[in-house]
Amino acid sequence: MAPAWEVVADAAGVGDGTSLLDLGCGDGAFCAFAAAHGAVVHGIDVEPDAVACALEAVPGADFRLGLMENLPWADASFDVVTAFDSLQYALDPEMALTEASRVVRADGRIAICKWGPPDGNEFFAFLASIGAGGVRGDLLAVSDPVHDAIRSTRLLVLATGDLPAPIEMAGDTALESSLARAGVAAGSRAIAAAARWRRDDGTYRFDNRQRYWILGGRS
Repeated sequence: MAPAWEVVADAAGVGDGTSLLDLGCGDGAFCAFAAAHGAVVHGIDVEPDAVACALEAVPGADFRLGLMENLPWADASFDVVTAFDSLQYALDPEMALTEASRVVRADGRIAICKWGPPDGNEFFAFLASIGAGGVRGDLLAVSDPVHDAIRSTRLLVLATGDLPAPIEMAGDTALESSLARAGVAAGSRAIAAAARWRRDDGTYRFDNRQRYWILGGRS
């Protein structure tokens, strides 16, 4: 998600002194980026190891273990709430977004960023071609849980856009390692299926896009 950080942070008004909460903060990489730009960062994640890594990335920051659907902060605590490739994995994305709107200040912003529609993401097309992760061609057009949550909560969409986010890999070993980390058995079939994205030097490039929304108060 790193290519989107600067664009989304600028659109949400993240800067010196911004009180920011990152949902599904993971290893704290975005929080470290935001802190370097002067934000006072907080984060939450369901994985203890992720929270431990985040604390290493931004020592002294407020990172907590918990669910997006039940945020342990008071109403109107933050200027900005962000969610990079995380809201769609909430147990209940609508409830998580409602919680985000509760803890953000009345004039604050909620910034969401995730991979865009499957038809604009070549890596997802590759995964579908090998039947990985339950992704099949007939499932690529299902409704977007983030879009559905935004519509259901009736939050104002102040800005939205798509950003290029290519995935590049050094070669077959890197591709196999990436698939293995995702729990996908690589093997010769996967390497063969990826041939259309292999460049002359043996590296791979999958053109993908990310979509972001900047949200304000309810409509």
